[in-house]
Amino acid sequence: MTSAMIVPETGSPDVLKQQTIERPEPASGEILVRNHAAAVNFIDTIIRRGEMPEGMMPALPHIPGVEGAGVIEALGPDVRGFSVGDRVAWMGPVGAGGYGTHSVVATPCVTALDEGISFEQAAALPVNALTAWHMLVNLGHLKSGDTILVHAAAGGVGTMILQIAKHLGATVIASVSTGKEDYARQQGADYVIDYKKENLVESVRELTGGKGVDLTLNPIAGETLKTDLELLAPLGTAVIFGFLGGMPSGSFAEDLARHFGKSVAVRVSDIYSHFTSRPEVFNADLGKVFGLLSSGVLSPNIRVLPIESASEAHRQLESGQTTGKLVLTMA
Repeated sequence: MTSAMIVPETGSPDVLKQQTIERPEPASGEILVRNHAAAVNFIDTIIRRGEMPEGMMPALPHIPGVEGAGVIEALGPDVRGFSVGDRVAWMGPVGAGGYGTHSVVATPCVTALDEGISFEQAAALPVNALTAWHMLVNLGHLKSGDTILVHAAAGGVGTMILQIAKHLGATVIASVSTGKEDYARQQGADYVIDYKKENLVESVRELTGGKGVDLTLNPIAGETLKTDLELLAPLGTAVIFGFLGGMPSGSFAEDLARHFGKSVAVRVSDIYSHFTSRPEVFNADLGKVFGLLSSGVLSPNIRVLPIESASEAHRQLESGQTTGKLVLTMA
């Protein structure tokens, strides 16, 4: 038997409850990880509230958690390259059960963990760093010397975007709410705009000499996509990776036609499509971002809470006042 923090029914953070469950067993090509830490993500809170898109809501009771770190406890048939006792980090699909002491994950979702990296650091990395890397490199084709605009730059993904983009030689403009300006600068932003006090369009145009930015990374959508199209330089790309402000407003036909002469592109990014469609590339990218962690290029900003405080972690994340990443630890 093992234990997990479960969502027995939808509702407030208080519905989360710790429960004893059967230990899962790995099938062919799978690994059983004894989790020591797991990270908290917005998808965990969306599932808990019952607000997943139609057809995507998992059955209840549900164990949240799509990323974690720990020690391999068992191997399924046909697993190569891993051994029982290895320290690993992983990112899995909805249902991987990171809020439990044990998770079963497929081998492309797992990477070896250097001894010098803590489980807490490792658990905070996969979703945020892979999302950032995928958007910057695979979708945005970032080159040294490019200029990018990062919305919500003080969040978990934003932190990784800032650090990776600076490593790749970009000039980074961070858009944050009041009180998070210094944090964004500490993470590598060259310029910081308080979108609550400053006019984003005017500020970006001034900073870029009227040229605009080569890439925008946007988890907000809503009205902000129209702003991004205004701010893109010729051949620029806007990448949407969330809908915190609702679905994009306006008309793609009208908005894109207005900027036709700049040959701009709009992409959407769902990290799950990356690992379901190209597992080998996903695994290689997972190794790359953990290499950046080991070399000190990446340094996730984490706040650690015990698994028993999962409800409090959800409250903090939903408050919008957090910076970096919330991590839960298991005894």
